[in-house]
Amino acid sequence: MARPGLRLTEQQRAELAGEFRVARGNKDLDICLRIQTLLLVSRGHREADAAAAIGVGYRTVQDWIHRYRKGGFPGLKKGPFEGGKSRLTDEQKRELSRIIEAGPQEAGLDTGVWTTSIVAKLVRDLFGISYHPDHVGRVLHQLGYSVQYPGRSLSKADENLQRTWLSDELPEIKKKPSEKEV
Repeated sequence: MARPGLRLTEQQRAELAGEFRVARGNKDLDICLRIQTLLLVSRGHREADAAAAIGVGYRTVQDWIHRYRKGGFPGLKKGPFEGGKSRLTDEQKRELSRIIEAGPQEAGLDTGVWTTSIVAKLVRDLFGISYHPDHVGRVLHQLGYSVQYPGRSLSKADENLQRTWLSDELPEIKKKPSEKEV
């Protein structure tokens, strides 16, 4: 069961007060609120009362206390959090990267482009690991791949033939207005 409240030594209070002054000087409101909450709870205020005074949820205050106990002041800072451990090993990632570099046709697919759905199925078939296609996009980004969008024009199209078609053939194909519409 979690320990209620928070006991701080005078040294810890002084450290938090110093960090509060720095955060206030940097206009870092998040850290200021977290420190104020810890100081309130350490002075005997109930966690629920501190949460109401600061304007955050009770569970948020408990989380801040837990993070302070576990990591000290650095544990209070926001930042990128480590996610869970990747289910793909480094060797599997290298193999996936090699397959992607070779292209979808080399992998026995009848498409010319990789999609996250195709890669998710490939990962499931090869390694027995299921990923949502959205997460596969993150994995691919970590491997150095980016989203590619098709161009707006056909790569093998002749521009003169396209213009001729638009000016001569398309008007002939279009439905001519009937006498009732005129």
